[in-house]
Amino acid sequence: MNKILCVGSILLLAIVAFLSVSFAAPDEQNETLPFQSFMEEMQIAPSSEPSLYSALQEIREVAVTATLPDYPWVRVSEYRGYLSEKCVSCHKGTEQIGESHPASFGCTVCHGGDGDAVDKDTAHATLIYDPDAGTGKRNPSSLSVVDKTCGQSYCHSGHSLKDRNHIERVKKSMMGTLAGMISGLRYQWGAQGHREANYGVRSVEDKDGDLPVNEGALSRLQALPFFTDEGAASTTGIANVSRHIGDRLLKDRCFKCHIDSPGGPENFRSQGCAACHFTYDADGLYKGDDPTIPRHEPGHPKRHSMTALTPDSICTQCHQSYQATHAELSEQKDVAVEILSEKSVAPLPGFGKIRQDVHMEAGFECIDCHTQFDIMGDGNIYSKQHQAVEIRCETCHGDTDSRPLIAKVADPLDRVIRLARSYTGWSNSVGDWMVLSSRQRKLANVKVREGRIVALGKRSGKVYPVPLTVDAEASHKIPGHKNKLECTACHSQWVPDCKGCHATFLSGQTGVDKSWASVKQMVEVKSPSLMLGPRGKVTPMFSQERRVLSVFDEQKKSIAVMRDNGDASGFYREWTFTNPHGYSGGRLAYAMNPHSIGKQVRSCASCHMSSQALGLGEGDISVGVNSSGKDDILLPLVRTEITSGRSQLAPTARATLRGEPLAGVSQPRARPFNQKEISRILRVGNCIPCHDKYDDPIYQNMKKSYLFEKSLIHRNLRKRILDQQ
Repeated sequence: MNKILCVGSILLLAIVAFLSVSFAAPDEQNETLPFQSFMEEMQIAPSSEPSLYSALQEIREVAVTATLPDYPWVRVSEYRGYLSEKCVSCHKGTEQIGESHPASFGCTVCHGGDGDAVDKDTAHATLIYDPDAGTGKRNPSSLSVVDKTCGQSYCHSGHSLKDRNHIERVKKSMMGTLAGMISGLRYQWGAQGHREANYGVRSVEDKDGDLPVNEGALSRLQALPFFTDEGAASTTGIANVSRHIGDRLLKDRCFKCHIDSPGGPENFRSQGCAACHFTYDADGLYKGDDPTIPRHEPGHPKRHSMTALTPDSICTQCHQSYQATHAELSEQKDVAVEILSEKSVAPLPGFGKIRQDVHMEAGFECIDCHTQFDIMGDGNIYSKQHQAVEIRCETCHGDTDSRPLIAKVADPLDRVIRLARSYTGWSNSVGDWMVLSSRQRKLANVKVREGRIVALGKRSGKVYPVPLTVDAEASHKIPGHKNKLECTACHSQWVPDCKGCHATFLSGQTGVDKSWASVKQMVEVKSPSLMLGPRGKVTPMFSQERRVLSVFDEQKKSIAVMRDNGDASGFYREWTFTNPHGYSGGRLAYAMNPHSIGKQVRSCASCHMSSQALGLGEGDISVGVNSSGKDDILLPLVRTEITSGRSQLAPTARATLRGEPLAGVSQPRARPFNQKEISRILRVGNCIPCHDKYDDPIYQNMKKSYLFEKSLIHRNLRKRILDQQ
């Protein structure tokens, strides 16, 4: 009874106060009191009298009634213990985050926090977020905290099927570890003695008992050590200390493309899972209806809305060298662009004749070719990108002798049926025949329809008939090419050529912005040079300009650490820039897929009569009479190396005419061409002036053709042809 009287009295006082304010004269000076202060002064806890608080605060609630779709016995409310939540009392206009996460999931299952609280401080006190990210408390999917949110059992972890444990997979993926980037730079600059990865962004271990070592899988990675140029004494409390500046460069600069690194004003994006599944406007401003989110504060997603199918605009924020929008290209006056479609043209900002990749021209998106295992990892730790990517040209197109491998969907719980729930306008079902990847896993969107193989757009729903190599023209059936060349060796139209890869380190400074001087970078395109790739086949070469590192001491004096040709050991702190196999860390050669595929293949002469294509740099080749190639001579077109006395080679050379490597290669088994290969390729060039067609019969048996070339019959035939000209 006393409690009722007390509450009644307080309510009466509140009404009287309300009437006093409401009917006071306009010029009367009333003492005002904020509602929260009034409640505190009256010593009324919001949760103790919900009816009173609700009446005055418009408390709204969301019932947490959802169950997990594939586990109907698991109630979402059991994760945090709230059958209803009051978060929407303040976040009134928050959008449903997605169909797979309906409003009936509530908020706390992902964000944490107090679902019963109605004041901000109490509600937000236990939010789950990464305090080191510097992005506030709004992202619970950062990899440092994701185990408490997306990674809870039966959400995206804890499944019997390995492919459903997305969190474990992403943490071990190439995007999650950056193992390829780290191991490549450390090997090239002499910070480690082998090409395989030792380190990742953070430590990670493969504990699932499945370790395909034959595919390059590793058991664990350590966290990249902290760099110091003063010795371990200055890093109290840090157990793993690095003495090589390459590790400082990685942490300060390269890690900006890590999946858990927040974007900035030039490139707004989120971290962790949200990095790929949330979209941002170019201005980084929120466009939704939640009144609690500032409309003029950049760094917020466009809306509280998640996409299952990552758009290209997110992919190219990090993979910038694979695509540029038409708007970006049109701003560059020095670019000659061949516009092939109304949508974004793909290639690169910079200079040169840019032609669009045939897949992008047709309407493909990144996710239409790359599988979830390519992107999010397959649960294994790899050192290099080529080990982690399971898609190949041959996966969909087959090779010269066989059609793509296919397998039938027999289980209604098959992964490809589950994944297709998120696709647009089509689905997979039991009885479908799906194309298999290089790892013998079914692709989710490449299948047999009406007797032919088709690819389907995951987002667009478009149907793309897939041409098969066995039905192609004679160029694919040359014995000298067969099984020796990656498809990209002939079909790639260009490779990127990065300019301005120059890092300047200011010793003794604190902070990333002060330690590294910014250098404007630019990308050009050029005809692909070739090398032997990590799979043992000829592939396009990414051969960027020499990497240059400048170091300035505390007195702003320049310290020599890397010569112009990049093959010297630095004497400051004994940093080295020559890889353990003795090749330059400043010059590199990298086997790549440039995503510039064209239907037409490059000409015979562009390989067999080009010093640049062979990695020798631009120049004129004089082929000697000795079949070993020891008498061959290359006169570089650009002679800056010769005139400066540095070398007798072209500036862009990655190997000598004798097949001696000049460039460092961080991929296992990959290398520039050796002398035997160079001589064999150039020798074919002697035939091309007369035999310039792929279907010329001489190329079906070169050994026999070379014997005929030495005969009197061929000599007379050649003389007669030349006399007619």
